[in-house]
Amino acid sequence: MIVLASTFSFAAVFFLVLCCASLLGWTRHPIDERILSLYRRNQQASESSGLIRNYRNRFVAYLGERAAPSDPEKQTEAKRRLAGAGYYSPTAVNTYWGLKIVLTTVAPMGVIGLYALRGRPLIHALFPSMTLLLLGLFAVDIYLHFIAQSRRDQIFRALPDMLDLLVVCVESGLGLDAALQRVSEEFHLSNPVLSQELRMTCTAVRLGQSKNEALRELAERTGVMDLKTLVAVLIQADRFGTSIAQALRVHAEDMRTRRRQKAEELAAKTTVKLIFPLVMFIFPSIFVVLGGPAILKIMKIFLHKTV
Repeated sequence: MIVLASTFSFAAVFFLVLCCASLLGWTRHPIDERILSLYRRNQQASESSGLIRNYRNRFVAYLGERAAPSDPEKQTEAKRRLAGAGYYSPTAVNTYWGLKIVLTTVAPMGVIGLYALRGRPLIHALFPSMTLLLLGLFAVDIYLHFIAQSRRDQIFRALPDMLDLLVVCVESGLGLDAALQRVSEEFHLSNPVLSQELRMTCTAVRLGQSKNEALRELAERTGVMDLKTLVAVLIQADRFGTSIAQALRVHAEDMRTRRRQKAEELAAKTTVKLIFPLVMFIFPSIFVVLGGPAILKIMKIFLHKTV
């Protein structure tokens, strides 16, 4: 009995001291230590490579500034692509053209130099260098296309929830501008892409731009068709003085229906998409497992008959 009481007393004192040390910060959990070490390592790496990255970006932007086309339509198209991918920096356009120059010159010249160092005829390097040149010419646009598509998908998935929160804010007495600002703050962690776009729109309105124009720029910048429809609904409700909350509630329900229909469409396409891996990977292995022994027996029978 005395031993049991001593054991419980020791365990109670031990855990009490451990809890006090943990609360006062004297000890840390191993996971917290690893996270802290990774954070310090990433911070040191970013500080050490920040200067190199800054000079590299300046060099690429300088090349793009020198070689950028003077056609305003091409400049506008490049800005539209960059805005759709989330690049709003003033030097983004120059970096865009600079990357095109670097990718279309460095890789082909490297291939030609490699062939020259190995003593091969340079005519043989024509096809790989031209291939790399074409890839470098369209690589930046392909990258921006995938980034923009990913951003559009994130915005599309978050729009119904955003509309519900917007309805709650409007019905609680907030104006549309204050409601958009509140929604952008709430979506900061769950959907940073939508939060950034809404925050830019609210900032443009605060700087003096008209609300309707800022909403139209939001729709054009993101390229999401449902967001364009939402902007049209908001502008129409504001123009005719109808209830914004009711219009948003109806639009949110319609968007949920479309999102469910899109999910059902994707689910229906899976059976067709499964045909290719089945034919290419699964059916050959099943054929080998099921038909392999029979083929071996047939070959053995024919071999014995010929002998």
